[in-house]
Amino acid sequence: MTAVHRMHVLEQMAANILLNNGYEPLIVSNTRSSRYSAFNLMAGKEQDDGTVDVVMVKLKISLHPFISMAEAAVFCRDEIRCAKKFFDKVPAETDPSRFEVWFSIPSHKFQTFEITRNGIQEILLPEEMARQQGCAA
Repeated sequence: MTAVHRMHVLEQMAANILLNNGYEPLIVSNTRSSRYSAFNLMAGKEQDDGTVDVVMVKLKISLHPFISMAEAAVFCRDEIRCAKKFFDKVPAETDPSRFEVWFSIPSHKFQTFEITRNGIQEILLPEEMARQQGCAA
């Protein structure tokens, strides 16, 4: 599988996850003409209060899961830098778009991280949370 085809498959997988979680995804990257894009997908979901939750997702590939936040931060340094520039322009009291980096890891799943004003943190996709809760029960 070529790198372009693999990224196309990952974009479709990520779009399906977002769709299954009530978001309206839009694939915005053009991997054929650009080596680096700020993000691959953006998705919106209308909230009960009428606002729209917007998330921007960058897809990357890792040969193994990340064990520490420091390790993930090294691989997300460009995304952290871009998000920091964005957050610096937005007043602290506003609730801007969310920035997430999804790493395709072995066993056909994603390890996900959110970039916030305070740095990077790992998050679980809803199906991962459900799987962990099912194991705990």
